[in-house]
Amino acid sequence: MKLRISNLILSFLLLTTNLFAQLKPELENEWVRSKSLGPVIDKTNIRWNFFAEIKVDNLESIQGYEVQWPEKTKYISQTKTIGQGNLSIFSEPLIESEYLWIFEKGNTSLFFTFEIINTKGEKKNLNIPVNFSEKSKESLRLIIEKNLNIKKETVQVPFLRNLDGRRWYVGNSGENNEQVLIEMIPEGTKIETWTEIYRLNLLKTISMSNRKAFVNAVKDGLSENCPSLFFNVISESQKEIIYEWSHEGCNGWPASTEITRMVSGPSNSTMFTFANQSGKLSKQLREIYLTILQNEK
Repeated sequence: MKLRISNLILSFLLLTTNLFAQLKPELENEWVRSKSLGPVIDKTNIRWNFFAEIKVDNLESIQGYEVQWPEKTKYISQTKTIGQGNLSIFSEPLIESEYLWIFEKGNTSLFFTFEIINTKGEKKNLNIPVNFSEKSKESLRLIIEKNLNIKKETVQVPFLRNLDGRRWYVGNSGENNEQVLIEMIPEGTKIETWTEIYRLNLLKTISMSNRKAFVNAVKDGLSENCPSLFFNVISESQKEIIYEWSHEGCNGWPASTEITRMVSGPSNSTMFTFANQSGKLSKQLREIYLTILQNEK
């Protein structure tokens, strides 16, 4: 049975927003490893299917929700004793509104969280991003038409990504001779007053050969008249670098933190960046940002 949950008490919502809204992608823990999550279309209906490897013998419950902060919708439920081995769980048949995303043009980005409880009452979570390309959705549409005799016109919707349980929309974009830039902000915020932003940059003239000089120039520019600057290279290889910086407020800018993963090729580079102006990052939020950045392609 599907269950839609919303927090209606404002004070509780304010206290729990950061804890619930920002989820770290995690496909495996000590108990369960996710193998696949996707729609299955047979001759009568469309269902979600979760296929996983169970590593322990004492699990009592697995509940799976799609997360679109501030709501989460339950689709997957298994409430009997679960032992080691492969496990396949199907949802109830989806109603039309729950699969209309298949008929939206472009890529689709969804996010699921699974709450897993063992017989001792202990709980762990899996947080699973699910992404569908336009090509994969074309295949789903053909199967739906063939099996269920359902054919719908595709519709254009704003580009969004569900990176951490929240939907992120494009707030700014542009292109010149040097770069292509896309800036995304969480739903419900404005680009003019952002405190959290996700940037995608294609740098047309920065390659593996001059990446080091570029990063040094970034560091030097940030350091000017900024004694509180902290700059740290987290990891580096021939093809990519991950670095972070923060300061307590410099040159008219508020206290800020950025974490960037820069992937370089023979002729250009792509930068994936989280920026935050809400003060020093918590350890948990830093880990969420890093996990998302490390999985970007």
